Amino acid sequence: MSQFLEWATHGVKRGGLEFRSRPGVLLSTLVGVVALVATVYLALVSRTAAQGRRIEQLQTEIFRLQRENEQLVVEIAEMSTVPDLMERATALGFAPAQRVEYLADLD
Repeated sequence: MSQFLEWATHGVKRGGLEFRSRPGVLLSTLVGVVALVATVYLALVSRTAAQGRRIEQLQTEIFRLQRENEQLVVEIAEMSTVPDLMERATALGFAPAQRVEYLADLD
């Protein structure tokens, strides 16, 4: 069993992982930089998508409020006709003026 263990571990170094060669250090640095750039890119894309959804929601809200305002304008126009105003005034107890007097402007 001793020979098998020696054979299986003869190429394995004892100790920590060491990078003494320049290409190994450059490769690990490159991988680290690429991972950092990818993380920042994904964060920005996620933020941009969230802002896009928020803008869409706000535009939908604007369109809904515009439709509501247009409906209110129509209702105001319908309630502002002269016959309707006269009917409402009568219901509130107002009556047409019997005698009207005009005052002359004395400059």
